[in-house]
Amino acid sequence: MNFYEDRKFQALIMIFIASLAGVAFYKAPLSGAIIMGAVIVFGALSLFWKESHIKITGLVLMVLLSLSCIYLNGLKFGIDFVGGTRIPVMLDQPVDQQTMGEFIQTIKGRVNVLGLSEVKVRAIGDNEIYVEVPSNDEGTISFVEKTLSQQGVYEGIVDGRIAVSGDHIFRTSITAMTQAELVQQGGGRGAIPDWGVGFSVDRAGAEQFALVAKGKQDYPVYMYLDRPKDAAIFFQRSELKKALPADSNEKEGMRALKNALKLEGDDIQSYILEDVQNDTNITAQTNRTKALVSENASSQMKDLLRQRGFIVVEESADKMVPEFQRTASQVLVLSKLEAVGLLTAPILSAGVTSGVPNYRYLITGGVHTGITDPVLKAQQVDKEVKGIESILKGGALPVQISLGSRTSIPASLGSEFLKLSLITIASSLVIIAIIIGIRYRNIKATMPIVLISLAEFTILISILGSFTIDLAAMAGILAAIGVGVDAQIVITDELLKKDDQHHTPHEKVELAFSIIKTNIVVAIFTMVPLLFSKLLSGLLLVEIINFAESTILGAILGYLLTRPAYATIVEELLSREHKP
Repeated sequence: MNFYEDRKFQALIMIFIASLAGVAFYKAPLSGAIIMGAVIVFGALSLFWKESHIKITGLVLMVLLSLSCIYLNGLKFGIDFVGGTRIPVMLDQPVDQQTMGEFIQTIKGRVNVLGLSEVKVRAIGDNEIYVEVPSNDEGTISFVEKTLSQQGVYEGIVDGRIAVSGDHIFRTSITAMTQAELVQQGGGRGAIPDWGVGFSVDRAGAEQFALVAKGKQDYPVYMYLDRPKDAAIFFQRSELKKALPADSNEKEGMRALKNALKLEGDDIQSYILEDVQNDTNITAQTNRTKALVSENASSQMKDLLRQRGFIVVEESADKMVPEFQRTASQVLVLSKLEAVGLLTAPILSAGVTSGVPNYRYLITGGVHTGITDPVLKAQQVDKEVKGIESILKGGALPVQISLGSRTSIPASLGSEFLKLSLITIASSLVIIAIIIGIRYRNIKATMPIVLISLAEFTILISILGSFTIDLAAMAGILAAIGVGVDAQIVITDELLKKDDQHHTPHEKVELAFSIIKTNIVVAIFTMVPLLFSKLLSGLLLVEIINFAESTILGAILGYLLTRPAYATIVEELLSREHKP
């Protein structure tokens, strides 16, 4: 009977077709999981059925499946190979493992909402996180940095009391407002907002809002995101006058600022920067009080604030420009001030101040008035909405953070790393082939080792490429190929060795596999502790983990598929050579 009429062979073909359909239908990383599953299935069947043609067929089908996966889904490379930007996120204080896990999940949530792909988030020690973005585009990186730099604490304040907070927001309810909702929101009270984000709160949040807002008709709800604590803000008199409505004055504007910036136990004081010189009572309340000033302020005034005990925080001129509006009773209120995280200040109507809980809330805003191009305006609106959504959906970070200096890897340098890695692997195989050829003086013993090594490389690269291949993973692949060559030499030595007990070739292969099995078990158990480096040392060493994963995958692949296939091929070649 021809082997292709064998039911076992037909079963392998059916499994291959099913796996190929899965790889074609599902994209990475699911396609990588399918390849790993196929390795286990083909390997288990090869070990269980034992026929020579089944072992070789299993390996050939796995190589074809891996090549198909690479062709259909491509390979995903880390910033080591494709270039990109690494952004360090510095925590204000060390945190435990559970808190660090919350940090990583929150940052991942923000990044996912932004629609960015292939972003890696990993902890470095107990007070630093690396965010790696496979892009060097200045606009993209600045947008990511802006989103990451915010702690994500949302507060809605009415008359100096917190009415609603981010702790009560249902994350799944956060959605961008439609144009019809924006028109309805702006109808009758002024300009239509450019963008808006709506969300719902739980019962406790709704009841808290109802209690605080009761009887506060015509009061604003100051919607803050990352309102600074222990801070004061200093305006240049000329800039404040420009921002005030024509029917207002400095005194009324400062009163509106005071009302907006008050909060029980943590008021943000507001001052005119030029008054600091003449008023010696303007001093820092604590040794951590921040002074928010425009980056355009004079260095002399900044130095004076430092002498008064403030920690000077420079904000861009745009963020320091306040926006005002008047209520129905013509009271001037602050509606937006980015320097303190004030996004918007909707006015309370009679319907929501009766003490009845309300479960749905809106945050609205506008883009910079200097943007007139409709396309650019639409892009800015999309950025604002995504930014607010990502922060609210990601949730608040447990402690304050700051961003370190970014590190950029040019795409050209990354491609050079990839080229050198591939040259290293190719050179290793050539050197191995030469050394083995010299050792055995037999090309028939050399070529199978090289071909099997190439098969291992193809399968491993397709699996890891469905997730992310970085330098550590590539080093693990190289190590796995080296271990595989060692095992193949063990098999070859056993088959060529002359013994007095007259073992059959099959018995020699079994003896070689007993040695290989021991080596594989030792290799896997050596790598397993590295997978749990965070538990053992408190540090999440991603590079070590990627190396360990590659090595373990190579060991499993070798034991299940490539070693049995190699043994079958060499056994057949040597038996033909010794036939008279």
